[in-house]
Amino acid sequence: MSLRKGHALIILAVLLVSLLASCGTQSQTIPENRTGSYEDFDDRDYRWFSGKKIANITGVLTYITTEKIGAEPVYYNDSSSAAEDVRNGRVDGFMTTLSAVRVMALQPGNEVFEAIPVPTEYFSAEVAGISMDEDVLTSFNGFLAGVRADGTLDDMKDRWFGDRLDLDAPLPEIPNTGENGSLKIATCSDSLPYAFMGSGGMLNGFSVELGLRYGAYLGKTVEFADMEFGALIPYIVSGKADISLANMAITEERKQSVSFTDPIIEEQHGILALRLTEVAGSVQDGGFVDWLKTGIERNLITDNRWKMIVDGLGVTLLISILSQVFGTILGCFICWVLLRKNKIANGAGRVYCAIINGTPIVVLLLITYYIIFGNTNISNILVAVAAFTIVTSAGVGQVLKGAIETVDPVEIEAARSIGFTAFQAFMTVTLPQAIRRAMPAYMNGFVELVKATAIVGFIAIQDLTRAGDIIRSRTYDAFFPLIFVAIIYLVVTLTCVWGFKKLIKKYSGGM
Repeated sequence: MSLRKGHALIILAVLLVSLLASCGTQSQTIPENRTGSYEDFDDRDYRWFSGKKIANITGVLTYITTEKIGAEPVYYNDSSSAAEDVRNGRVDGFMTTLSAVRVMALQPGNEVFEAIPVPTEYFSAEVAGISMDEDVLTSFNGFLAGVRADGTLDDMKDRWFGDRLDLDAPLPEIPNTGENGSLKIATCSDSLPYAFMGSGGMLNGFSVELGLRYGAYLGKTVEFADMEFGALIPYIVSGKADISLANMAITEERKQSVSFTDPIIEEQHGILALRLTEVAGSVQDGGFVDWLKTGIERNLITDNRWKMIVDGLGVTLLISILSQVFGTILGCFICWVLLRKNKIANGAGRVYCAIINGTPIVVLLLITYYIIFGNTNISNILVAVAAFTIVTSAGVGQVLKGAIETVDPVEIEAARSIGFTAFQAFMTVTLPQAIRRAMPAYMNGFVELVKATAIVGFIAIQDLTRAGDIIRSRTYDAFFPLIFVAIIYLVVTLTCVWGFKKLIKKYSGGM
């Protein structure tokens, strides 16, 4: 190990330890900008939030209620991040369904929170499923009428929204013959208590149980597609799932895009906020070691959540490796096109690279998923591989072209002068030198690819990043899952860099 490399690793280790130590010793107190009381209003009154900042999940209707009470909406992609910013005082509250707020406030470690209901005069909506298939809508409505008539739905509501709620309780046994095929249901596991990751990393919740009962009613096995809430409607519109069951409220605007089932339950909004009438004591004052033990126990050991991390890592590596292999193959073709003297072919190659390099990767991923493969049943992972293959090919093609153009033409002419054909000269003289010169950029491209795969959660793939988000949504520990996932990415990328450097040294005549 070189001295420079050793110093870099030491500095990196110090930074990580400092970050972890700061997390382990944080004290859970009320931030200065949140001091105050409800002395002008009744206790737990929503009116206190007028003029303040309230977190909202993107794609959810809570922003309407937030604006109605005179507060400023701040948008987030997941509940755990929103709740953590409430905890840290960056926002004054988190607006979501009242049922979710009550559950979140009761989670271990969330004793500093309280649930504040917003009157139904500000928001009251019926939650329903969505689908684009009229036969599915008809059959679900018939099923819903049956479970409502026999009391099953009332029992479910009592268990999931009443005092009997137990997030650790397993789902009831629901016999299903599965003789009539399969049913694909889209949901969002960041929607307590409708859908969340329960024991053993398995989906649980009111909507999940309802979906399983509907599958049994049809005699179809159920496959759930878990994604961010904002992706549910595009997923259904593109025909990727038969029906979506989550906490989707019926609105006239949404009716223009999708069809709703009959109403399932009625919801109102609530605000998750820090308790202002008392200051909570430190919940993590045992130092780094205690924080680390608690973090490992809550986020990895409990319910075998480490399996989600392992599975997610496997998906990340699979997408990365396949995309790099196919991207390299396609990139060689792009390089060949870019080197053509034909203006049409060369221009097409340049336009291709310009479009790929000028479009955000997440946009390309969504275009590939919802438009290019919108009406197909291709695996989501293969769609992601296709998207990242396209992205990788543009980079590889340009890098390889640049490397080939750096080879001295005199060497090629010398090879031709001793009887080599153009192809032999290319394979013997040009290509080996080009590979050596392109390898550093190729290595950096693969490292960037591994990190870029973190966005595949947008198309319902549970990769490493998504696994960490799911754990955060269950434990509401904002620090440990993020840091643990970051360390795994760091180890993977450093390993890749080490491997590529070995290859570079080999091609450069070393070893």
